[in-house]
Amino acid sequence: MPTPREIRRKIISIRNTQKITNAMEMVSSVKLRNARTHMLNARPYAQKIAEIAAHISQSPAQFISPLTASRPVKTCNLIIVSSDKGMCGGFNSNVFKKAVEFIHSHKDRKIILTLIGKKAVDFFKNKNYSVSDRYAHIFSKPSYSDASKIGQKILSDFRSGAIDEVYIVYNKFKSAATQQTNLDIVLPVSPAIGVAAGVQQSNYLLEPDDNRFLDILLSHYFLFQIWQVFLESFASEQGARMAAMSGATKNAGELIDKFTLYYNKARQTAITTELLEVVSGAESLR
Repeated sequence: MPTPREIRRKIISIRNTQKITNAMEMVSSVKLRNARTHMLNARPYAQKIAEIAAHISQSPAQFISPLTASRPVKTCNLIIVSSDKGMCGGFNSNVFKKAVEFIHSHKDRKIILTLIGKKAVDFFKNKNYSVSDRYAHIFSKPSYSDASKIGQKILSDFRSGAIDEVYIVYNKFKSAATQQTNLDIVLPVSPAIGVAAGVQQSNYLLEPDDNRFLDILLSHYFLFQIWQVFLESFASEQGARMAAMSGATKNAGELIDKFTLYYNKARQTAITTELLEVVSGAESLR
């Protein structure tokens, strides 16, 4: 059985760890509040762009955009959005699991990966997958310019025919304690998906060219989709980390109580042993 001193050192170590996890929980709660505000503010804008694009593309006039055209799929780009840091429960493992399942279920086509987040870069580093781009340390301070840069590269590859389809796997924010791992197709663009049914059709006057306007609008819609995914993933990460650190803090408290009980028992045993030795020594002197 460990000595009281060893148990006391363990209690001190666990208490120090508990302070760290508690601090990380509070930091994540502040980051979550800010991330959630940005995410919720962006949702109506993304929804409105989708509605406009859907109304235009579904109008009686024949609008043509290369971003909506389906073609035989030979090469597929899978965007995997993870975090830059760990200690957030199953946040990253859920994304990687769904990504690997998608790759194994689509062996009839070439899958090219676009990795966003250091954890995704590390996870697929030594694996036998085709990786086109790696973006680490994106979420230290998420910005629309980074999302736009990544999106423009993917748009360029799609327009040139280097890729025929684009999917994205990420965590969608539901609540501080709940994230939903989604796998969505983002190219070719389908703006009608997610648009509320029964929304009144609007008539738009488009200048200078209808098809050019639709192409520009859909490009912007796609880029904003990438940005919305960034915001959803970042908010989900903070919620997952806050929940994980809350659980770790609670477990540390339970361990402290457990080892405190061991410490008291060990101390009591040591005191009892010392008393027996004193009594035995006194008896031997008689």
